[in-house]
Amino acid sequence: MLRCLEQCDETTHIRIRDAFALALAYHNLHRRVELTDLLVKQVRVMSSGLLVVTASSKTDQDGKGTPPEFLKDRADTQLVARAKAWFEVLAKLGADGPDQPVFRALTPRGNLASRTLATKRGDRMKGDAINARVQLLADRAGIPYIAGQKVTAHSLRPGPNTDMIAAKVPLAERNRRGRWAPESRTADTVYHRPEIVEATDPMDSVPIGGHQVKTTGAAACAEAAPG
Repeated sequence: MLRCLEQCDETTHIRIRDAFALALAYHNLHRRVELTDLLVKQVRVMSSGLLVVTASSKTDQDGKGTPPEFLKDRADTQLVARAKAWFEVLAKLGADGPDQPVFRALTPRGNLASRTLATKRGDRMKGDAINARVQLLADRAGIPYIAGQKVTAHSLRPGPNTDMIAAKVPLAERNRRGRWAPESRTADTVYHRPEIVEATDPMDSVPIGGHQVKTTGAAACAEAAPG
Protein backbone atom coordinates (compact mmCIF):
# COMPACT_ATOMS: atom_id res chain seq x y z
CA MET A 1 0.00 0.00 0.00
CA LEU A 2 2.82 2.40 0.84
CA ARG A 3 4.52 1.61 -2.45
CA CYS A 4 1.28 2.41 -4.26
CA LEU A 5 1.02 5.68 -2.34
CA GLU A 6 4.47 6.60 -3.60
CA GLN A 7 3.03 6.55 -7.13
CA CYS A 8 0.53 9.29 -6.28
CA ASP A 9 1.61 12.77 -7.31
CA GLU A 10 -0.57 14.52 -4.77
CA THR A 11 -0.63 17.80 -6.65
CA THR A 12 -3.56 16.74 -8.84
CA HIS A 13 -7.18 16.17 -7.84
CA ILE A 14 -7.16 12.59 -9.13
CA ARG A 15 -4.05 11.58 -7.20
CA ILE A 16 -5.23 13.35 -4.03
CA ARG A 17 -8.41 11.28 -4.26
CA ASP A 18 -6.51 8.06 -4.99
CA ALA A 19 -4.11 8.56 -2.09
CA PHE A 20 -6.93 9.16 0.39
CA ALA A 21 -8.90 6.18 -0.93
CA LEU A 22 -5.86 3.90 -0.51
CA ALA A 23 -5.12 5.08 3.02
CA LEU A 24 -8.74 4.95 4.15
CA ALA A 25 -9.40 1.50 2.67
CA TYR A 26 -6.28 0.13 4.35
CA HIS A 27 -7.09 1.60 7.77
CA ASN A 28 -10.72 0.46 7.76
CA LEU A 29 -10.45 -2.73 5.64
CA HIS A 30 -13.08 -1.41 3.25
CA ARG A 31 -14.74 -3.49 0.59
CA ARG A 32 -15.03 -1.57 -2.68
CA VAL A 33 -18.74 -0.93 -2.30
CA GLU A 34 -18.29 0.14 1.33
CA LEU A 35 -15.73 2.69 0.23
CA THR A 36 -17.73 4.07 -2.68
CA ASP A 37 -20.98 4.20 -0.66
CA LEU A 38 -19.46 6.47 2.01
CA LEU A 39 -21.12 9.86 2.38
CA VAL A 40 -19.38 13.05 3.48
CA LYS A 41 -21.40 13.14 6.72
CA GLN A 42 -20.11 9.66 7.61
CA VAL A 43 -16.46 10.76 7.77
CA ARG A 44 -15.44 13.16 10.51
CA VAL A 45 -11.89 14.50 10.30
CA MET A 46 -10.25 15.06 13.69
CA SER A 47 -6.76 16.18 14.62
CA SER A 48 -5.62 12.67 15.59
CA GLY A 49 -7.63 10.52 13.20
CA LEU A 50 -10.94 9.93 11.46
CA LEU A 51 -14.30 8.87 12.85
CA VAL A 52 -15.97 6.75 10.17
CA VAL A 53 -19.42 5.19 9.93
CA THR A 54 -19.49 2.49 7.24
CA ALA A 55 -22.82 2.95 5.46
CA SER A 56 -23.53 -0.73 4.82
CA SER A 57 -21.74 -4.05 4.78
CA LYS A 58 -22.37 -7.78 4.44
CA THR A 59 -22.92 -8.00 8.20
CA ASP A 60 -25.27 -4.99 8.12
CA GLN A 61 -27.91 -6.11 5.65
CA ASP A 62 -30.44 -3.59 6.99
CA GLY A 63 -28.13 -0.72 6.03
CA LYS A 64 -28.25 0.88 9.47
CA GLY A 65 -24.54 1.63 9.37
CA THR A 66 -21.82 0.46 11.72
CA PRO A 67 -21.03 2.15 15.03
CA PRO A 68 -18.47 4.94 14.47
CA GLU A 69 -14.96 3.50 14.13
CA PHE A 70 -12.01 5.67 15.14
CA LEU A 71 -9.10 5.36 12.72
CA LYS A 72 -5.99 6.71 14.38
CA ASP A 73 -3.62 8.72 12.21
CA ARG A 74 -0.17 7.33 11.43
CA ALA A 75 3.03 8.94 10.22
CA ASP A 76 3.35 6.51 7.31
CA THR A 77 -0.19 6.66 5.90
CA GLN A 78 -0.87 10.33 6.84
CA LEU A 79 -4.59 9.60 6.93
CA VAL A 80 -5.66 12.96 8.39
CA ALA A 81 -3.59 15.08 6.00
CA ARG A 82 -4.87 13.13 3.02
CA ALA A 83 -8.47 13.36 4.23
CA LYS A 84 -8.17 17.12 4.63
CA ALA A 85 -6.61 17.49 1.19
CA TRP A 86 -9.40 15.53 -0.51
CA PHE A 87 -12.22 17.30 1.35
CA GLU A 88 -10.68 20.60 0.30
CA VAL A 89 -10.90 19.39 -3.31
CA LEU A 90 -14.55 18.40 -2.81
CA ALA A 91 -15.29 21.86 -1.39
CA LYS A 92 -13.55 23.48 -4.35
CA LEU A 93 -15.69 21.37 -6.72
CA GLY A 94 -18.87 22.18 -4.80
CA ALA A 95 -19.32 18.52 -3.92
CA ASP A 96 -18.89 18.53 -0.15
CA GLY A 97 -22.53 18.44 0.93
CA PRO A 98 -23.20 16.06 3.84
CA ASP A 99 -25.31 13.69 1.74
CA GLN A 100 -22.93 13.62 -1.20
CA PRO A 101 -20.55 10.68 -1.73
CA VAL A 102 -16.99 10.99 -0.51
CA PHE A 103 -15.44 9.53 -3.65
CA ARG A 104 -16.30 11.00 -7.04
CA ALA A 105 -15.40 10.20 -10.63
CA LEU A 106 -13.21 12.91 -12.14
CA THR A 107 -12.28 14.03 -15.62
CA PRO A 108 -8.60 14.00 -16.67
CA ARG A 109 -8.51 17.70 -15.75
CA GLY A 110 -9.74 16.92 -12.25
CA ASN A 111 -13.29 18.19 -12.58
CA LEU A 112 -16.41 16.24 -11.65
CA ALA A 113 -17.26 13.71 -14.34
CA SER A 114 -20.79 13.79 -15.74
CA ARG A 115 -23.01 11.20 -14.07
CA THR A 116 -26.24 11.97 -15.91
CA LEU A 117 -26.33 8.44 -17.36
CA ALA A 118 -25.42 6.73 -14.08
CA THR A 119 -28.92 5.60 -13.12
CA LYS A 120 -27.75 2.92 -10.66
CA ARG A 121 -24.81 4.49 -8.82
CA GLY A 122 -25.79 8.14 -9.19
CA ASP A 123 -22.95 10.41 -8.13
CA ARG A 124 -21.15 7.57 -6.38
CA MET A 125 -17.93 6.34 -7.90
CA LYS A 126 -18.08 2.80 -9.28
CA GLY A 127 -16.34 0.04 -7.38
CA ASP A 128 -14.77 -1.08 -10.65
CA ALA A 129 -13.26 2.39 -11.05
CA ILE A 130 -11.63 2.14 -7.62
CA ASN A 131 -10.31 -1.29 -8.59
CA ALA A 132 -8.84 0.05 -11.84
CA ARG A 133 -7.07 2.85 -9.97
CA VAL A 134 -5.54 0.44 -7.43
CA GLN A 135 -4.33 -1.91 -10.17
CA LEU A 136 -2.82 0.99 -12.12
CA LEU A 137 -0.87 2.17 -9.06
CA ALA A 138 0.21 -1.39 -8.20
CA ASP A 139 1.51 -1.90 -11.75
CA ARG A 140 3.46 1.36 -11.56
CA ALA A 141 4.86 0.32 -8.19
CA GLY A 142 6.07 -2.97 -9.69
CA ILE A 143 3.81 -5.14 -7.50
CA PRO A 144 0.96 -6.35 -9.73
CA TYR A 145 0.99 -9.62 -7.72
CA ILE A 146 1.46 -10.12 -3.97
CA ALA A 147 1.52 -13.51 -2.23
CA GLY A 148 0.79 -15.09 -5.61
CA GLN A 149 -2.45 -13.19 -6.12
CA LYS A 150 -3.34 -10.32 -8.45
CA VAL A 151 -3.49 -6.99 -6.61
CA THR A 152 -6.99 -5.51 -6.66
CA ALA A 153 -8.90 -3.00 -4.56
CA HIS A 154 -9.95 -5.99 -2.45
CA SER A 155 -6.28 -6.52 -1.55
CA LEU A 156 -6.72 -3.53 0.79
CA ARG A 157 -8.79 -5.84 2.98
CA PRO A 158 -6.58 -8.93 3.51
CA GLY A 159 -3.47 -6.72 3.45
CA PRO A 160 -4.07 -4.85 6.72
CA ASN A 161 -5.58 -7.97 8.31
CA THR A 162 -2.40 -9.89 7.50
CA ASP A 163 -0.34 -7.04 8.93
CA MET A 164 -2.40 -7.11 12.14
CA ILE A 165 -1.98 -10.89 12.43
CA ALA A 166 1.78 -10.40 12.21
CA ALA A 167 1.45 -7.81 14.97
CA LYS A 168 -0.59 -10.32 17.07
CA VAL A 169 -3.82 -8.27 17.07
CA PRO A 170 -6.62 -10.48 18.51
CA LEU A 171 -9.23 -11.92 16.14
CA ALA A 172 -12.07 -10.11 17.93
CA GLU A 173 -10.51 -6.72 17.21
CA ARG A 174 -9.83 -7.63 13.58
CA ASN A 175 -13.40 -8.89 13.14
CA ARG A 176 -14.76 -5.60 14.43
CA ARG A 177 -12.54 -3.46 12.23
CA GLY A 178 -13.20 -5.62 9.16
CA ARG A 179 -16.94 -5.86 9.87
CA TRP A 180 -16.87 -9.64 9.98
CA ALA A 181 -19.34 -11.46 12.22
CA PRO A 182 -18.01 -11.79 15.81
CA GLU A 183 -17.84 -15.58 15.57
CA SER A 184 -16.26 -15.61 12.08
CA ARG A 185 -12.78 -17.03 11.49
CA THR A 186 -12.61 -15.75 7.91
CA ALA A 187 -9.98 -13.20 8.92
CA ASP A 188 -7.70 -16.05 10.00
CA THR A 189 -8.24 -18.18 6.91
CA VAL A 190 -9.38 -16.51 3.70
CA TYR A 191 -7.94 -13.09 4.54
CA HIS A 192 -4.57 -14.15 5.92
CA ARG A 193 -2.16 -13.85 3.00
CA PRO A 194 1.45 -13.53 4.14
CA GLU A 195 3.88 -12.62 1.41
CA ILE A 196 5.89 -15.50 0.00
CA VAL A 197 9.39 -15.34 1.46
CA GLU A 198 12.01 -15.48 -1.28
CA ALA A 199 14.37 -17.59 0.84
CA THR A 200 11.88 -20.49 0.82
CA ASP A 201 11.77 -20.72 -2.99
CA PRO A 202 12.40 -24.41 -3.90
CA MET A 203 14.34 -23.26 -6.97
CA ASP A 204 17.11 -22.14 -4.58
CA SER A 205 18.29 -25.76 -4.61
CA VAL A 206 19.09 -25.52 -8.31
CA PRO A 207 22.65 -24.20 -8.96
CA ILE A 208 22.93 -20.91 -10.81
CA GLY A 209 23.29 -21.79 -14.49
CA GLY A 210 21.76 -25.23 -13.98
CA HIS A 211 23.49 -28.63 -13.93
CA GLN A 212 26.25 -29.66 -16.34
CA VAL A 213 24.93 -31.90 -19.10
CA LYS A 214 26.78 -35.21 -19.39
CA THR A 215 27.63 -36.14 -22.98
CA THR A 216 27.47 -39.75 -24.19
CA GLY A 217 28.17 -41.84 -27.28
CA ALA A 218 29.82 -40.33 -30.35
CA ALA A 219 29.72 -36.84 -28.93
CA ALA A 220 31.68 -37.99 -25.90
CA CYS A 221 34.29 -39.76 -28.10
CA ALA A 222 34.70 -36.69 -30.24
CA GLU A 223 35.32 -34.56 -27.17
CA ALA A 224 37.91 -37.08 -25.87
CA ALA A 225 39.85 -37.31 -29.16
CA PRO A 226 43.16 -35.32 -29.39
CA GLY A 227 43.53 -32.28 -31.63
